[in-house]
Amino acid sequence: MKIALAILLAFAAVPASASDFRVTIPLASKHFFCANDQCVKLNESNLGIGAEYAGYGVISFKNSYSRQSIAVYKAFEYDVNPYLGFGIRLGGATGYKEESGMDVVPLAQPYLKVLPMTQFSLNLGIVPVGLIDAKNYNAVVTLDSQIRF
Repeated sequence: MKIALAILLAFAAVPASASDFRVTIPLASKHFFCANDQCVKLNESNLGIGAEYAGYGVISFKNSYSRQSIAVYKAFEYDVNPYLGFGIRLGGATGYKEESGMDVVPLAQPYLKVLPMTQFSLNLGIVPVGLIDAKNYNAVVTLDSQIRF
């Protein structure tokens, strides 16, 4: 968590317009499509903190295997109307080496922005997890919030 706080402070020190800087708070996840009848129980409370500036972000969170993860990404977004939008985060995440054999796994997270108000939004996303752990679940639905400064 010290790393996440240091990252947040570093982003806060960068001059930004009100729409460029966001704090991201991962909240929860739900795992779906078990590949067999013996799937392990995974963590679905993925609390953490992150920062995003001009679409580039870093998030520190407790992952599905109850290990600390850091995700680095670029977000691409489109607002359909004042109350609905969608986007995708593309990048990489740490904390899944035991399942994947990779220090950094690819991240592709499309998401729906619900109630994207000027200062706040809830993001409902989905992450295909076949590259990380094909033995257990095939997809995870995520929920996070973002606050703009």
